[in-house]
Amino acid sequence: MAGIDVPSNLHPYLIKSVIIGDKMMLSTQLKLLKEKRKLTNQQLSDLSGVPVGTINRILSGQTDNPSFQTVCDMVMAMDGSLDELVGIQQEIPQAEKKARASQEILSLYEAMIESKNKWLHRLFVCCCVLTLVLIFLVIFDLMNPSVGFFRG
Repeated sequence: MAGIDVPSNLHPYLIKSVIIGDKMMLSTQLKLLKEKRKLTNQQLSDLSGVPVGTINRILSGQTDNPSFQTVCDMVMAMDGSLDELVGIQQEIPQAEKKARASQEILSLYEAMIESKNKWLHRLFVCCCVLTLVLIFLVIFDLMNPSVGFFRG
C-alpha cells in the first residue's frame, strides 16, 4: 500500500480509515459493533426498531447525518455505549463490567448491613436503658414499702 504501514491484524474497515487518515466514520464504527455482536441487519432492525432500509443506508455510508435517536437505538440494541462510539470513553470488557456491577452490589449490601447494625446497636442500648430503669424502680419500690406495688 504505497509506503503506508498498516498493521496486519487491523480490521478491513479500519484499513480505509488509516489510509485516508481521517477519524473513523460513524458507519464504520456501527459496522464494527454489529460484527462484534454477530448480528445481521435484520436482527439489528428487530432489536432496535429501526427499519432495515435505514440501517442499510447508515451502514453503507449513504446517510451522512443519521438522527441521534436512530443511532442511539442501534447502539443500545447492540449493547454498545454512545460514549465509546464517539470516543469519550474506551470500551470496557464484559468481564470488567460484571466485576464492577458485582462490586457495586457488594458495596450496597455492606452499606445495608452497616445501617442495620447501627439500628441493632441503638435497639440494644434502648433495651439496656429500659432494663436499668425497671431494676431501679423495683429496688426503689422494695426500699419504700409505703409507696408502690410492694407494700409491707
